[in-house]
Amino acid sequence: MIRKTLIPLAVLALAACATTDAPEREMGAARAMVSQARPVAAQDAPQELAEAQQKLARAEAAMQRGHYEHARILAEQAEADAKLAWTVAENVRVQRSAAEVQDGTRALREEMERKGR
Repeated sequence: MIRKTLIPLAVLALAACATTDAPEREMGAARAMVSQARPVAAQDAPQELAEAQQKLARAEAAMQRGHYEHARILAEQAEADAKLAWTVAENVRVQRSAAEVQDGTRALREEMERKGR
């Protein structure tokens, strides 16, 4: 009885895996996000960018082998990692700009104090 139930379920599970469509949309989104993050994150978030690029490369390889579900998962992770890289890099840029503004304000204040004496 159990054997008669498990065999059809196993066949259905294998058929579902075999008919999974290629994750073209996910791959495209991952490629686009990695490309967008690359110039922004190369200097200020290199580790995060490298992880995104590695996952994208692994997704591409999985696609070539026809492992579409694995490729989909890796592509989604690559896109998320690229977004993280972009966000980290933007955060570093904003912090750098804020520090420059603070330095300029401090220098201006010191100059005003000298001239006020």
